[in-house]
Amino acid sequence: MSDDKQNHKEQYAKSVCFFLAELLRTRKIDLKRAAEIAQKVMDNINLIDTEQDFSRLIKGMSADFEELFQLEERLQLNISFNERRDLDDLVREFVASILPQDTNLAFVVLQEAVKDNVQSEDLCVKFPQFREFILKTHESR
Repeated sequence: MSDDKQNHKEQYAKSVCFFLAELLRTRKIDLKRAAEIAQKVMDNINLIDTEQDFSRLIKGMSADFEELFQLEERLQLNISFNERRDLDDLVREFVASILPQDTNLAFVVLQEAVKDNVQSEDLCVKFPQFREFILKTHESR
């Protein structure tokens, strides 16, 4: 397993531990229950490769451990924030690269990208040049 994947798994495990520690601190959970939840997460940590995998695991575990419902909500907000940040970065890079050649396209892409709930798939369908840019930049990374 790559160091990067291992580091992400450790971060996911830490986030659960911090969440459980906060529940313990506020006396919303007892030590036995926190240990039970932590053990279940550790038993399944190898199934997690992405933030979405982690969210699905916590959502699935929420059926047995209702305490995790709040963590599930936080994860969804975090995923949405990260996706938006990544889209903003891609749009910024794309606009910077095409601005000298096509200012109109750069402007139209920016207008579309600032709309609420827009996703990279939407922009790829509407702007084939943006799709090509993403394909090229992901191939080189």
